[in-house]
Amino acid sequence: MRQGAAGGHRPPVSTWREALSLSWPATLLLLLHAGYRVVDQYWVQGLGAEAQAALGVTSFHLILNFAFITSLTTGVLARVARFTGAGDRPALERTVAAAYGSGLLWFLGLGLLGYANASWLVGLGGARDEVAALARDYLRTIYLVLPGIAFKPLTDALFIGRGDTRTPMLLSGLSLVLNCLLNPVLIYGRLGAPALGVAGAALATGLARGTAAILGMLLLARRDGLRPRIRNALDPATVGPMFRIGAPMGLSTAGYAITFLGVLKLTIEPFHTSYGPAVQAGFGVAFNGVEALSYCALMGPAVAVSSMVGRRLGAGDLAGARAAVRACLWMSCGLAALASALFLGAPHFLASAYTDDAAVLEQAGLYLWVVGWTQVVTAAQSVLEQALAGAGRTFLMSLTTLTGNLLRIPLAWWMAWPLGLGPAGAWWALNLSNLFKLAAIILVFRAGGWRRAGSPRAAPTA
Repeated sequence: MRQGAAGGHRPPVSTWREALSLSWPATLLLLLHAGYRVVDQYWVQGLGAEAQAALGVTSFHLILNFAFITSLTTGVLARVARFTGAGDRPALERTVAAAYGSGLLWFLGLGLLGYANASWLVGLGGARDEVAALARDYLRTIYLVLPGIAFKPLTDALFIGRGDTRTPMLLSGLSLVLNCLLNPVLIYGRLGAPALGVAGAALATGLARGTAAILGMLLLARRDGLRPRIRNALDPATVGPMFRIGAPMGLSTAGYAITFLGVLKLTIEPFHTSYGPAVQAGFGVAFNGVEALSYCALMGPAVAVSSMVGRRLGAGDLAGARAAVRACLWMSCGLAALASALFLGAPHFLASAYTDDAAVLEQAGLYLWVVGWTQVVTAAQSVLEQALAGAGRTFLMSLTTLTGNLLRIPLAWWMAWPLGLGPAGAWWALNLSNLFKLAAIILVFRAGGWRRAGSPRAAPTA
C-alpha cells in the first residue's frame, strides 16, 4: 500500500507521529460513537429477537440521518482546517458562527420531517408486524431528540478541524458513560422511571449526546474564543461553501443507507417467511454490535487524514499532505487486517455477546465471516475518501461511491435469489461492490485534482 494510490516513499517520522497522535483519539472517538449502537443492541436483548431486529432495521435510518448531518459537518471540518492552517482568524470565526446557526435550523427541520414520516421510513426497511411497531417507536424518539444528537458531530468537526481529536474523544467517553447509565433505567423502568422499551434506548442516546454537545460548545467558547455570533450565523457566503463541500459526502452517505434499506426490503425481507426475524436480527447484532467497532477502528486514521490534509494544504504544504495520506493508509489497513482475522476466525464468538438465540447467532456469524474478507479494502477506500474530503474535493469521490453502493441492490438480489446463495449471497454482494469502489476511488485520487488545493491562493474564501 506504500506505493499504492498515494505513491512515493514512506513518510517522515514526524508525519507518522502526527498521524498517530490524531488517529488514536479519533479511533476511540468513533468507537465511543459506535458504542451507542452497541449499548442499545446489548440492552434491548431482554426485549426479544423482535427488538434486536428493530434496531437492525433502523441502523440505516440512523445512517441516513447522519448523511444529512454530514452534509454540514464535512464542509465545516474542511473549512475550519483550511483557515486554521492558513492562520485566517476572521474567516475561522465566521465559519464557526455559520456552523452553529445553520446547524440549528438544519437539524430542527430534519427532526420534524423524520418524525412525521417515521412509519413510511420503517416500511422502507422491510420491517413487519411487531418488528415494524418497535422500529417506529425507536425512530420517532430519535427524531424528537435529533438536534441534541446532531450537535455532537458538529462540535467534533470544529475540534478536529483545529487539529484536536482528544477533546471530542473525552466528551464522547463522558457521553457514553451517561448513555450506559440511562439505557437500563429508561428501557426497563428502573429507579422509578417509566419503562419505555426501545424508545428508552433512543431517548438515552439523545440525552447523552446532547449533554456532550453543550459541553463541547462551552469549551470552544472558553478555550478558543469560538462562539456563536448571530450576525454571521446565516451568511450565505460562508454557509454556501460548507454545504457545497459537504453535500456530495452527504449524498454518498445517503446512498449507502438507501442502498442497505433497498437490500433489506427487496432481498432480506422475503427470508422472513423461512427464517422468521433471525436474518434481520442476526444482521443487527453483527452490524451494530461487532462490525461497527471494527469500522470505527479503521476510520480513526481516515478522520486524522482529513484534518492533516486540510491544514497542510491550507499552509501550502503539498508534500506534507501526500505523506499524511501514506501514513494513514498504513495505519488503517493494519487495523483492518486485524479485524479480518477476528471476523474470519471467531465470528460466532464475537456475536455471542449480544444473543444466545441459536438462529440469530448463526446468521450473525455468517454475516461477519463473509464481510471479513474485505475489511482492508474498506480501510483503503475510507482513507482516500477522507483525504479528498479534507482537501474539499468531494464531488467525483462521492459520485463513485454512490454508484458502487447503488449497484448493491440488484447484485444482492441476484446473488441471494436467482443464484440461490440465500442471505450469504447478499453479503457477498457487499464485498464485490467494495472492490469496485476502491478501484474507482484510486482512479479519482490519482487524477490529482485535490492537489490544486495546495496553493494558498486556491484556498476558498469565507
